[in-house]
Amino acid sequence: MVVVKVGIIGLGNIGSFLAKRLQKEVLWAVDNDARAKKRAQALGLGRKFSFTLPKKCGGADLVVECASQEAVPLLLKCLPYCDVMVMSVGALADRLLCRRLVRTAKKYKRRIFIPSGAIGGLDAISSLQGELKEVLLETTKPPASLGRSDAQRVVVFEGNAMEACQKYPQNINVSATLALAGLGFEKTKVRIISDPEATKNRHRIVALSSQSRIVVELENEPMPGNPKTSALAALSALKRIRKTAEAMQIG
Repeated sequence: MVVVKVGIIGLGNIGSFLAKRLQKEVLWAVDNDARAKKRAQALGLGRKFSFTLPKKCGGADLVVECASQEAVPLLLKCLPYCDVMVMSVGALADRLLCRRLVRTAKKYKRRIFIPSGAIGGLDAISSLQGELKEVLLETTKPPASLGRSDAQRVVVFEGNAMEACQKYPQNINVSATLALAGLGFEKTKVRIISDPEATKNRHRIVALSSQSRIVVELENEPMPGNPKTSALAALSALKRIRKTAEAMQIG
């Protein structure tokens, strides 16, 4: 079995989850938060932890960003040496940054991986690119995960994916992934609902074309310690990492 050597940017919930699951496959982990050093030690990454990127990406085959939108530009320094994975997909709403990443990847013959995250149906939606007429994402979360304390169900945002990524950078990366798979950031509609009766993160996607009507609904458990992120997002990243080395790839 081919082993993918991985570097991790960000040791928050998702980064720590990946480090724990990948173990020996992790060559290094970086985080600019001083508290992350203790997390690295608890994960057995003591000597592999640093506050800065290693030179030439330390021999990694793949660098996974799971820190924040602000960390995504660091991947421009990685692409000359390895493939990269973006978890803070909302950063790609910045057209200039997105173009620079793609241009750099093409220049060095590298790949940019974007996991499906907390949603599904992206393979079908991306197959309809050029044929799609409308794409809507409706996300429902407990108020606390949105930094609110609502006593009743309320729509807190309605607009496009570009605006959603700017207003809710830690909550709605799924809208960016959906936008990249389908109609783009300006044409992808997003509705965010705060619901005090919700105990899980719910996503409903409706995509319409002349050939198909796609409806996808998911209800995900939030990650322990981070209600803003669904556990499925971390699992999708792990699967995508494993998939890079698989001989047979489905979807």
